[in-house]
Amino acid sequence: MPTYEIPERATLARSSEIDWDYIDSYEKALPSGAPVDPREWTRKIFFGKPFPDRESDEHEHVTADAMAVLDFVVSVLVVDGTVTITSLVKYRNRWGRRYFAIVRPFHRRLVPWMLERAARGFTR
Repeated sequence: MPTYEIPERATLARSSEIDWDYIDSYEKALPSGAPVDPREWTRKIFFGKPFPDRESDEHEHVTADAMAVLDFVVSVLVVDGTVTITSLVKYRNRWGRRYFAIVRPFHRRLVPWMLERAARGFTR
């Protein structure tokens, strides 16, 4: 089940101070033997091809992409035995709002599936 706020421990994602138009977070217990490096999780979640790096620290890796209609930021946080992926979206114009209105239902299904698939991949 998603939450609609930036996790408290996601300090890099919180540091942007942008008034995001859309936020969601999905959390999963860290599987036994899975890495704790958030960069490894980001690569696995995005099939080895994440968005361009924005910043990272020991627990969080942030990637971002800018489109003509919206800005999209993803935080992957690995802390306290969990991995959390947070999506942040800022509309650049009304077309961004319309575009994401179409994408949002797919996003809400795809992101948890990607997180679950990555977790399964680390347990094999």
